[in-house]
Amino acid sequence: MAALRKSRKPAASPRKGAAALPRDPRTRAIAALLRVAHNVGWQRTTLDAIATDAELGLDELQAMFASRAAMVAGFMADIDHEMLARAGTSDSNDSVRDRLFGVVMARLDVLKAHRGAVVAILRGAMLDPVTAVTLACASRRSLSWMLAAAGIGHAGIDGEVKMQGLSALYASVLWVWSRDESEDMAATMAHLDRQLRRAESLVQVLQRSVKVRGKPSRNPARA
Repeated sequence: MAALRKSRKPAASPRKGAAALPRDPRTRAIAALLRVAHNVGWQRTTLDAIATDAELGLDELQAMFASRAAMVAGFMADIDHEMLARAGTSDSNDSVRDRLFGVVMARLDVLKAHRGAVVAILRGAMLDPVTAVTLACASRRSLSWMLAAAGIGHAGIDGEVKMQGLSALYASVLWVWSRDESEDMAATMAHLDRQLRRAESLVQVLQRSVKVRGKPSRNPARA
């Protein structure tokens, strides 16, 4: 029986730009994932294409990531980390709206350099259930970190309501961001501000409604 040949690094393929590859293999792999997705779309982003672009062997890639979806989850974790570093510690003197605005924009600032790849992955996930489920799970973790960065507690049933509310708001903002190619992201910021103000108004209405329902009746029924 012929001996199995040891996996070799694929020959490097031409990449856009002449920037040197990062020395860290994990960083190289995720950067390659984003480049390939941006250049050819998610459906054509294969593991061997990623390995070739990163100048890694498939065995090296597999040792770090079990699948493309795992690489997407790793990328989102990196975005969470950079977002938290940019957002810093929230100021309790600021309103909840201002704190959330700062956190969401910090995240979008980090994502801006990867817009093409992010859009390609989001579009591709519509036809890829595994990627869609991975994005859903990773997004939930990201929302939790975003609320934490804004100094907003999110435990229990009340916390779940906050998570769902932020999820809907962020999805709306992300849709606008994906089409906003301006340097200052003016359209995105304006949309985010409007959505936060609407959410704030809704919360105030609900709080007033709860207070009214909780007040004792002025004309209690006679015995």
